[in-house]
Amino acid sequence: MSRAPSIGIPELAGLGTYAEAARIGFSVDETVSRLLRYQWLERAVMRTLVSHLIATPEWEVKCAAALHQWQCAEHVEGLRQRVGEMRRPLPALDQAPDPALDRFCEELLRAGDTLELLVGVYEVAFRALIGAYRDYLSRANLLVDHPGRRVIRFALVELEEAVWWAEDALAAVAARGARAAERASAWRQHLLGYLAAAGGVSGADAIPDDSLPAPRAIAPFVPGTTPRRDDRFKGQRNFEFPPHVIYNDPRAPADERNLALLCKRALEMDVPELMASVMIDRTDLPWEFHRDYSRQLWDEARHAMMGTVALDARGIDWTGIPLNVGFGLRLNHHASAAERQTMLFAIEQSLMPGETGKRFEYRTAVESGDTLSAHFHDFDWADEVLHAQIGRRWLRHSGIDPADAPVHAALIHQRTWPELDRYKTEAQRDWWGDFVQAALGRPSAVPAGQRSDLKILAE
Repeated sequence: MSRAPSIGIPELAGLGTYAEAARIGFSVDETVSRLLRYQWLERAVMRTLVSHLIATPEWEVKCAAALHQWQCAEHVEGLRQRVGEMRRPLPALDQAPDPALDRFCEELLRAGDTLELLVGVYEVAFRALIGAYRDYLSRANLLVDHPGRRVIRFALVELEEAVWWAEDALAAVAARGARAAERASAWRQHLLGYLAAAGGVSGADAIPDDSLPAPRAIAPFVPGTTPRRDDRFKGQRNFEFPPHVIYNDPRAPADERNLALLCKRALEMDVPELMASVMIDRTDLPWEFHRDYSRQLWDEARHAMMGTVALDARGIDWTGIPLNVGFGLRLNHHASAAERQTMLFAIEQSLMPGETGKRFEYRTAVESGDTLSAHFHDFDWADEVLHAQIGRRWLRHSGIDPADAPVHAALIHQRTWPELDRYKTEAQRDWWGDFVQAALGRPSAVPAGQRSDLKILAE
């Protein structure tokens, strides 16, 4: 019997040839089994990055952790959705599909420092996922499992980019540490042993676990919740931050107010450091909460990066700005997770009014003539609209009326603000005058002594 004639147009919507599509791939059961393991490991990596973001001192690693935890969340969401399309009742998505795989995840979580975090996440977990995803794409039928393959293909691109970033990051971190190569190798082999005992990412050919090294996961994991900065940063405990006042002080001209806005954006890394602590603690909330907060955490890190980019474009060494850690320090240690959620929403909601919020910030940037700042604040404004929606949704889920949040937040703020006194391990100084003189070539329009009313609720 002859085959159907061709008219020269690529067949099967360009997915492949008839011969390739006729190859038997994974069954639905095998597909579901693999996807369950993939989403569990991606979720574990997300948890690891979030859990270490706060106490990781290297700014660039914080930025990458913020991005890659969100990308993992997106991969998890796609994988969970695909599983739900294929099986009813839905398999258990929120529990480990294999105790041995979960043991690996628990070991991964216990990275001891930045070197081990980079080795564990990028050299072990991400490279293993990349290998598993490539294998999946080579074996899954390109036609019947096109939706699943599509999820895997997008995830693969992002994981490969993350590993490329990590190669340079790990080399830089290793160059600054004693016995770095030895420690990296030992941790790599430790984790690879646990992953092999689980049969790898996909679960095939497990190695007996009697050859495993002693576990680190012998007690519940306790993440570091004290925000840290690396040695380039000065003034981490100088809680005086005049830009919170200057940016909307009518005495200051637009260029000074815009400069204050850029400093506020750079400081915004303190929001991911707060949000990470909430994500760590709110194990009582469903996956969808962590997915939403994961996105907002990345957005807030992007805002901090916008600030550093705009300052760098002006030739300003932004590491010289006292980007203090007071926001996360007092709330992570002196407020409950629900209170931190409430505080965050109240701040986001306070940014909505046009005359004082994000519209005002955007107009200030435009008025200053700084087109890059205006561009950044245009998108910053758009992001905050989404964030207010996220906060409102999850406060209601927690039984808190969003309309009551500002009152609750004010009380939380008043109660926790005095706690900062215990962390003032360096002189508190108003640095704004010197900064404005260096950046704008003239004195600040707001006199010293009138720009430090800092007991305010602000982002």
